[in-house]
Amino acid sequence: MHRDLNAMRTADFDLLVVGAGIHGACVAWDAVLRGLRVGVIDRDDFGAGTSANSLRIVHGGLRYLARADFARMRESVRERSALLRIAPHLVRPLGVLIATRGRGAQSRSAMRAALALNDVLTFRRNRGTGPGQSIPPGRVVSRAEVKRLFAPLDQAGMTGGAIWYDGQMVHPERLTFAFLAGAAGGGASLANYLRADAILVEGDRVQGVRATDTVTGEALEIRAQCVLGAMGPWTGELGGGSRPQAFALNVILNRRLADVAVGVRALSTAEQDPVIGGGRYLFAVPHGASTLLGTWYAIAGDAVAGSADDSALIERGVRSLIAEFNAACPAARISAGDVLRAQWGRLPLKGRLEPGRPDSLADRPRVFHHADQGGPRGLVTLDGVKYTTARLVAERAVDLVFSVLGRPGVPCRTTHTPLPDTRVPASDPEAAIRLAVRSEMAVHLADVVLRRTDLGAPPGPTREVVETAGRTAGGELGWNVATQEAEIEDVMRRTTAGARELEPAR
Repeated sequence: MHRDLNAMRTADFDLLVVGAGIHGACVAWDAVLRGLRVGVIDRDDFGAGTSANSLRIVHGGLRYLARADFARMRESVRERSALLRIAPHLVRPLGVLIATRGRGAQSRSAMRAALALNDVLTFRRNRGTGPGQSIPPGRVVSRAEVKRLFAPLDQAGMTGGAIWYDGQMVHPERLTFAFLAGAAGGGASLANYLRADAILVEGDRVQGVRATDTVTGEALEIRAQCVLGAMGPWTGELGGGSRPQAFALNVILNRRLADVAVGVRALSTAEQDPVIGGGRYLFAVPHGASTLLGTWYAIAGDAVAGSADDSALIERGVRSLIAEFNAACPAARISAGDVLRAQWGRLPLKGRLEPGRPDSLADRPRVFHHADQGGPRGLVTLDGVKYTTARLVAERAVDLVFSVLGRPGVPCRTTHTPLPDTRVPASDPEAAIRLAVRSEMAVHLADVVLRRTDLGAPPGPTREVVETAGRTAGGELGWNVATQEAEIEDVMRRTTAGARELEPAR
């Protein structure tokens, strides 16, 4: 993989994907497998935005069972199975534990019935998965077993627990990159740090985009018969619109609380939790020797991510998330000193929040052709909402692209085609850094440390490691001393504990 801007200038793509998070990456891979000429650009690094801010869980849709939304439940299960099947090196089964109590919906009998029904409805969930990738049946466990798995969950009124299984992404950024690497291997042209500034239109038809290389400042035009925007909560900007956003924050703790993910129901009210409406589940998810804790939501203002205004919001979010988890599970005794760092991003809302109307996070994906709404032909927008179903939403988007191009449809192949294993052995960090620069389009040191290698994994690299990485990457990229020092300080700021210093997901 090479950042070949000349290919962007000279190519005439069937499809140009703007945005290389998980949805854009899945679209690119699908489109290439179906024989389209594909270009992919992102104004930042690949997978550095909203796709990087998650609890790393691939959901099987159990929550839809309570709503009797069986169609979406089966959809989530199929997509979880697909990821376990095509990326066994990056997705694996994960147990999830919650407490049982009382005689209502959270009782042992109710949860036993729900888990049994879930297993019946998802009896095909392990078809095609390899060794170690099967999702076991859920079960109700004793109070003693709950105490063994996560002692702080043992509270007054607890009668035991319920365990089910979902998938866990070992490295979400690397999974996104695997889709892109697959697309590049099939002939797609990719470029990070290439910002789409405006759509090129002749008559009523899209002709491509006008873009800027944010590394050099160079302007260029990219020709394409169809342009698909997959820019997360900023996708509307490509078509001249905007969409209200929520701010989502998770924190990384300095210890592993349990070997399973643990869910506790927050005690917050609708007034305290205007995005979800109160009573949401908070999850502590094992992540190596650390724990991911989340998620806290707020209404996003108009501030640019990473600004001083965002910093204040981040600090409030870290404090609030810890307080909420401790209120729901006091024995956990989590403190600010346990926080290694925070990660955050923005998510689309259904619409403007109104008093008394909670749960306004966008929960259904949208794929549409702007010509159907009076816009130019050839401009397609994909609004995704979940990492789990990104492959499926991409399939629908590529189906639409074929229709927009006026070509006969070609069957999708992404449910069973294995993703390339792009992992780099950790035994030789210097070789991994050189590979990241030479073959994986790393432009900044943060790209190397946070997304191409495991150097940035919690608890985070020492300054000595970052300085060594900076010298190696700088030698490859031709940095002078000042640039090298700036890149090193940038990575230290992003990986050091304390909310103000941490990396925003843009």
